[in-house]
Amino acid sequence: MAKIRRYKLSWDASDSKNVIGYMLYWAKGTEVGYDSKCLKVGNVVEISLPYNVILSDSPVIFGIAAIDKDGNESDMIKMPEPFQLHVLKAPVSLTLKLSDEFKVLDSKNVVRTNLELDSNDDPLADAIESHGTAY
Repeated sequence: MAKIRRYKLSWDASDSKNVIGYMLYWAKGTEVGYDSKCLKVGNVVEISLPYNVILSDSPVIFGIAAIDKDGNESDMIKMPEPFQLHVLKAPVSLTLKLSDEFKVLDSKNVVRTNLELDSNDDPLADAIESHGTAY
């Protein structure tokens, strides 16, 4: 599953005094109607698309209708064109291989690269000295 930025949908408010909220409709394809999936979004004019609005590589069309206190709905306004999400394709391979670079932990367990070692640092000698015997 890809990680995608959320989208916001906005519209101009109805000028009817009886509006108590709006209904968001959506459908895959190029047509949306009152029988499409829907969600009451409250008396707002902008929303972040809810997580249950599934965006995929298929086109999705949106519509908004105003609602009054009795549940009556206005005519639906629809997007002029379906929205088409373009999800990036994942990389095709991932590998892990040894590097020529070493990392050394100093006495305070701070990681230092071999480029940061001074002339007095000798990791092999330090390891031998800490164990007391060379093999």
